[in-house]
Amino acid sequence: MRSQVSTILLLGGVALLILGALLSGAPLAAAQDGGQHPALEQTCPGLPGCTIAVDISPRPARAGQTVTASGSYQPCAGAQFTVRADWGDGTLEEGASHEGAPSDDPVSYSFTHLYGSPGDYTVVVLVLHQGAEGQDCAAVATELLTVEPDVGSITVDKSEANGALPDDWSFEIEGPAGSSYLARSGETVSDLPLGPYTLTEVGPHGWHLASVSGEGCTQEGQMVEATLLSPGQSITCTLTNEVDSPRIALEKHVSDDNTTWHDADAPPGPYIVEFDPVFWRFVVSNTGNVDMTTVVVTDTVLGEICTIDSLAAGADESCSAISLAEEGQHENFGFVAAQHLTGTVTAQDPCHYYGVGYLVPTATPTPEPSPSPTETATPTPEPPAPPEEKATPVSAAAAATPIPATPSPTQTPFVEVLGVERLPEVGAAPFAARHPLQLIAAALLLIACGGALRLLRGER
Repeated sequence: MRSQVSTILLLGGVALLILGALLSGAPLAAAQDGGQHPALEQTCPGLPGCTIAVDISPRPARAGQTVTASGSYQPCAGAQFTVRADWGDGTLEEGASHEGAPSDDPVSYSFTHLYGSPGDYTVVVLVLHQGAEGQDCAAVATELLTVEPDVGSITVDKSEANGALPDDWSFEIEGPAGSSYLARSGETVSDLPLGPYTLTEVGPHGWHLASVSGEGCTQEGQMVEATLLSPGQSITCTLTNEVDSPRIALEKHVSDDNTTWHDADAPPGPYIVEFDPVFWRFVVSNTGNVDMTTVVVTDTVLGEICTIDSLAAGADESCSAISLAEEGQHENFGFVAAQHLTGTVTAQDPCHYYGVGYLVPTATPTPEPSPSPTETATPTPEPPAPPEEKATPVSAAAAATPIPATPSPTQTPFVEVLGVERLPEVGAAPFAARHPLQLIAAALLLIACGGALRLLRGER
């Protein structure tokens, strides 16, 4: 009987020990299973001297924004402590462990988290104690956090520059998923989902958007692009308008080598050989303050030159063409027509060139050399008849030997005697032709000398 009582008492003690262990482990199981945090706080028995504090920022938070839970805890009796954070969306984190004797100074901790969806969340931070009999809850703290949608805001302002009246304009804001909003100048459109937005203005006729200012705002033609990148971001776009002043200009140039260009507004222009290539250049400039579209360039002789799809204010483009030169003076006009939002503008420019007739090369006859001047034959003059001799008493010897008058047969003996040569100058006249009297005198002198010689021989 005594042994049975002892057995019953032993079993009862074991049952009490098991029940106590189960009760002490209940808070930990609830924390691990992600149960209701108010119940967890109520069932956390805590340990004397153990405390924990938590701070959540930012508050409120926005979806997609980083949230921080930080603070410190005071370890108490025991050997090992760990901090666990439950973010309320099924995410658990642990850290900031402490081991050893209780610290005199609090132990700091910090956790970060990113919420993907807006809503209300209960953040629970607790200190876990690892004792000889297992983990138990030493201290707990909770905070309620509201996470707002990831939205931003856009404000549109109309500048009063150039005499614009802001109240004359309204703005349509188109956003993601086809969302659309209307605003007046100075109004703010709030709670806009993050993403890109397009702003289009509606205002008086004859005005255009000239410039846009503001961080996150860019001009795209006559529209404005604004992008909300982060939760809570606020963008302000300031739009400046001008009165439309559409203008277009055309400069037409001509060249014979595609390098040197001539404006040639007035004739004759450059001289280009017939059938040589003629190079043409058409420079179109948008000299106004509005963008142009469908810019068409034509020529009165060459026809259609080119089409420019778009030409921004202040920009220019060039087109080119080639033709063959024709003889004579030529003039042709270049024309340009450009469209803008409210109409069409045109311009023209003349150009000239002079076509030089093509010269067929011919063989140039080689001139025959001029014949060298030949010496003109000098006619031999007949010697004059000897004068009648008067009766002069002469000796018998002299009378017996008459002196005959012998004419000079040719010119040659005279040339040899006098040593006269042919003139070397081309085209020079012969000596005899220029001095006939001197030649006759020389011949008579020779005859006289001959007669004298014969007389002397007769006297001997």
